Amino acid sequence: MQPAQPRDASQEEARPRLWTPSDPTALILHAYDVLNHGLLVVSQAGEISYYNQTYARLRHLVPGELVGHRLEEIDRRRRLRTLLHTGSLPEEEPAGLDLRRNEEVIVPVYEAGQLVGAVVVVVPQAEPGSVVLPAARPRSRSSASPWAAQYTFADLIGQSPALQRARDLALRAARSGSPVLLLGESGTGKELFAHAIHAASPRRSGPFVPVDCAAIPHELLEAELFGYAPGAFSGALREGKPGKFELAHGGTVFLDEIGEMPLDMQAKLLRVLQERRLVRVGGITPIPVDFAVIAATNQDLDRMVAERRFRHDLLYRLDVIRIEIPPLRERREDVVLLLEHFWEHKNLQLGTATTLSPAARQRLIQYPWPGNIREMLNLIERLLVSVPKRVIEVEDLPLHVREKSGESLLYGSPFDLQAAVAEAERQTIAKALQRAQGNRNKAAELVGLSRASFYRKLKEYGLNRHARDPELLSS
Repeated sequence: MQPAQPRDASQEEARPRLWTPSDPTALILHAYDVLNHGLLVVSQAGEISYYNQTYARLRHLVPGELVGHRLEEIDRRRRLRTLLHTGSLPEEEPAGLDLRRNEEVIVPVYEAGQLVGAVVVVVPQAEPGSVVLPAARPRSRSSASPWAAQYTFADLIGQSPALQRARDLALRAARSGSPVLLLGESGTGKELFAHAIHAASPRRSGPFVPVDCAAIPHELLEAELFGYAPGAFSGALREGKPGKFELAHGGTVFLDEIGEMPLDMQAKLLRVLQERRLVRVGGITPIPVDFAVIAATNQDLDRMVAERRFRHDLLYRLDVIRIEIPPLRERREDVVLLLEHFWEHKNLQLGTATTLSPAARQRLIQYPWPGNIREMLNLIERLLVSVPKRVIEVEDLPLHVREKSGESLLYGSPFDLQAAVAEAERQTIAKALQRAQGNRNKAAELVGLSRASFYRKLKEYGLNRHARDPELLSS
């Protein structure tokens, strides 16, 4: 094939090149941004040429900030890089897709027979609030098991070092198949971690069976876990019933609130983990079982062992890989990301368009969130449903939130230089936006920042919407 000949200027202008970010008109770029599919455009050299607002939202990026950067900064998978280097698209990597919640389609872009780049189209798997199944392992409709993991590692939102350490360890645990013990306060996302570990494990095509050890009455727990034989007790099904351990065969069983399991049941669980077989209640025939085990608790199991309320030999079986999930107060830098993510998703789910005033947003950021992520979800939905206003102010927040966040603001360390600088920076940017009547480019010039840096600050301080409506800045 002969190399493509250089084109003159008139030919170049006559040919539409929608894949290049600098050529489309503002109208076309706006159309790209309102799509509900994410778009990423990369050049053959592996540089990011463009990505739309939806892609930025799905991948938790700042719009426009990484244009011109290397692809590896947001996507380290070999599949796309191999396409750019060799011109051929290799087979899908199931383990890689299991870490993502959205389906992706890669489209090569050719010019005069030569590869000049690629477009990645990200298709959200489900609307916010609905069940999301890992895209790389669609379950057959004829599958006998209805159990499936509902979350992947892409659902673990945050960039704090504490969360990154927990996420990295969880990913290694998923690949190893070893027993995992998840420790953390109530509401920190232990079950989400369990789903993600199973979804990235070699057992991902098998069932994921959760068991809430605290919710099942003691007298029913054995039958629930081990199942029962026909006629085992009055009221039993004639054909008997498999227990959760049988249902988890070939997959993963998640023992939530393991610290609530009675001592006698702990001994029976230990035997199953050791022998890999069980006998149903009222039965006589051992049944082989094969499953990975993930346990979780918000209790101090080491102290419970010392107090003889938890078996030390069972702890040794479960505590092969211990993952401590940090509470929100230990990952303060993630509060902004989580707040924006859940606020946007709940707005979409409820069909509302409510925003937070800068003062109310700052109060929520300063609030210590003792109930962690579960409390944040609860409060966001409560505000969106119960406050019939376009903009939620500080006085609309619950009293305990105003008091606790006020204490944090008033009685926090007077020497917290980072917090003081951040607040001064936020106020300066807000005033610049008000002076520029919401024009972000003019405001960026006023404060002496590049557009990319200014947009990043807008996202960080929750001023994106206010950039379009300067009246909100004075609220």
